[in-house]
Amino acid sequence: MRRDKIHDFYFHKAKKEKFSARSIYKLENIQQKYHLISAGNRVLDLGAAPGSWTEYLVSLLGKKGALWALDERELSLTARDKIRKSEIKFTFLKQSVFEALPSEIPSLDAVLSDMAPSTQGNRTVDGTQSLELGQRAFEIAKKHLKQGGHFVVKLFHSEDAVGATRTWGAHFRVYKLYRPPAVQKESKEIYFIGQNFKLDLAESS
Repeated sequence: MRRDKIHDFYFHKAKKEKFSARSIYKLENIQQKYHLISAGNRVLDLGAAPGSWTEYLVSLLGKKGALWALDERELSLTARDKIRKSEIKFTFLKQSVFEALPSEIPSLDAVLSDMAPSTQGNRTVDGTQSLELGQRAFEIAKKHLKQGGHFVVKLFHSEDAVGATRTWGAHFRVYKLYRPPAVQKESKEIYFIGQNFKLDLAESS
């Protein structure tokens, strides 16, 4: 990929504003449009490393909030420093998303996932792996979201992905597919936004 494709406006903006990655602005776009996260919420951040979504969530949740971040890789020093200074209730889960989550995780206000596979350059393979991660994120959300909670997950756009989101959408009062302005033009990324989780449906399914 050409250097100018990587070092775009949002790359330089993240550097200037001292965030770990340009992906922070995708979540910022989502938050500004849908207002999913409030101060004091309890949130799970899947695929958190290097930590830009975590950094942004810390600023939204405040000291009364609680945040769990999951990844097999460590968060950046920048992210860890911001978490420490925030004094938020924070737990880092260094594990695969396919492993069972700790039983002590309470009902959550939001489950967010920016997970993506290591791409192979094969659209079919990459799309399948992305959907597998998305499906796992949905399973976690269905288990841990409280009534009225919200779910955000990144997918690579495909017919299969769109079909899966229709199934997921039945568990929410409102759902949409959204492409944040911060997504690079050549990217296949889209985000499923599920608002107001229907707990009664999850318990019966």
